[in-house]
Amino acid sequence: MRGRRSLFGLGLFGLILLVSCGGAAEKGPTAPPPAPASKAPGEAAFLPGYEGRAPESGGTFTRPLPAEPVTLNPVVASDQVSFLVYKWIFDPLLDMNENMEPVGVLAESWETSPDGRTTTFHLRKGVKWHDGKPFTADDVLFTYRACMDPTVDAVNKRPTFGEVSSVEAPDPYTVRVAWKVPYAPGLAAWVLHVVPRHLYDFPPGKGASFNENPLNARPVGTGPFRFVEWRRGEAVVLEANPDYPRGRPHLQRLVFKILPQAQTQLAAYRTGALDMTGLAPEQWDEVRKDPRFLESSWVFEYPSRQFFFIVWNLDGSVPLFADRKVRRALALALNRKGVVEKILGGHGTLLSGPFYPGGWEYNPAVAPLPYDPAEASRLLEEAGWRDTDGDGLRDRGGKPFSFECLVPAEADMFSRWLEVFQQDLQKVGVRMEVRKLEWGVFLDRTHRHRFEAYLSGWSLGDDPDPFQLLHSSQGKLLPSGMGAGQNDGSYSNPEVDRLVEEQQRAFDRKARQRALWRIHEIVAEDQPHAYLFAATQTAAVRNRFQNVKASRAGYGLFTWYPSLLEWWVPKDRQ
Repeated sequence: MRGRRSLFGLGLFGLILLVSCGGAAEKGPTAPPPAPASKAPGEAAFLPGYEGRAPESGGTFTRPLPAEPVTLNPVVASDQVSFLVYKWIFDPLLDMNENMEPVGVLAESWETSPDGRTTTFHLRKGVKWHDGKPFTADDVLFTYRACMDPTVDAVNKRPTFGEVSSVEAPDPYTVRVAWKVPYAPGLAAWVLHVVPRHLYDFPPGKGASFNENPLNARPVGTGPFRFVEWRRGEAVVLEANPDYPRGRPHLQRLVFKILPQAQTQLAAYRTGALDMTGLAPEQWDEVRKDPRFLESSWVFEYPSRQFFFIVWNLDGSVPLFADRKVRRALALALNRKGVVEKILGGHGTLLSGPFYPGGWEYNPAVAPLPYDPAEASRLLEEAGWRDTDGDGLRDRGGKPFSFECLVPAEADMFSRWLEVFQQDLQKVGVRMEVRKLEWGVFLDRTHRHRFEAYLSGWSLGDDPDPFQLLHSSQGKLLPSGMGAGQNDGSYSNPEVDRLVEEQQRAFDRKARQRALWRIHEIVAEDQPHAYLFAATQTAAVRNRFQNVKASRAGYGLFTWYPSLLEWWVPKDRQ
């Protein structure tokens, strides 16, 4: 089940660069005519003469990663960067297609009993791990057990199985899941990338060996691409799996270049060393009108299933944020609309809660908070925060209103937002100090709740269930010191807990919507996070790649199935 912390958001938003754009010449006897200005979600991109032709095999697709993957073990990975690589090495039981509909991958078919208490998966036969060993139901059971072992760092997997009563395998190609109660988000939990038991097995309660298995850096999966090498600080290389049961991928190689610096990514794309790049929002209109750029690039604009937020630590260690009146004041002080207009070039939507804007789960009656520094100041005064010594900084009980906000060092755009927000907060007498941390360190600090505030992105899951982010059980710490889930701010509201559990049991869409809309209202009142915005993503892909399209449901270019597996490159352009 997706629903994870993202460095920049699923797909391409993290690659948005503040740079001029240009394209390298492509192979081929003649330059193709200019492409349409942009491709709409769901529209497949083909050069003239290639649509309808049989796909050809070969070619390498090279894309940037904004940071080093943390791990290539899908059970313990909780970040978006790692996911972008491991999803091609490991297959899940189910995945989501471009329209957010479940499709079988390792599961050939499935059914849920009329009472909603049992789901049975029928597995594909003849699937092999990349080392030649057969894939069976035993691997699914093992992966589930690893997710549930408290000594395994499965921070964003374990919560999705909280309502599972048991998992059994009546035969090598059948997996039967019993639910404690009828559980509406249950199917999405099985977008679970399965790992091989014969290579990862460990005694119960001894998950450290699983967390630190050397294969986390040289994985063996069942997916469409095999691991070749990981050159730290440089690249991860994968090659096509010739034995993939659903057919060998058309592309021969995937190369993930680790290029954290925006200017480096641009230079690589312009010279042809990269096959895709994000596009700067303020450059979007210019690029679409640039014939030279369009001669070698497809350009895309599409909604994303990610939003960005500031998380306040509410575990009691940071008294500054204990009063929801103060949290509301901080949110009112942030000129989020100004950031969307001036930095994102209008490619963003303000949010009032942690749901997909436009989705059935998003309550349209809950308006985003306005930019209102006067009201922010009034609320801070009511909460006892006043500038008693005339230094421009509010204080209470002799302590100044000052806090530290963590941000991934690789996220250039995040830092630009925080520069604006620093100035906004200073205007209402609040000091925010920004501390940049390398992505892996940032994840470790925030998952261990060792922060005052942080800015990050959240990739919405395949189901709108907000359990991981909002339920109080997900804000506790495990014996290992890691968070039990992804409620890193330790938000706790008994009514929200009750409603989260209620909507999990509601199979009727209207009943579930009522619970989710009420959650949205309460969260907007409590402000456990400062919800910023969801960004529209803009990207360019070399037009030697055919049948490229973005998801209509916000999954972008890569994170739906089969996406990249349908891309191909004509022989004369390889």
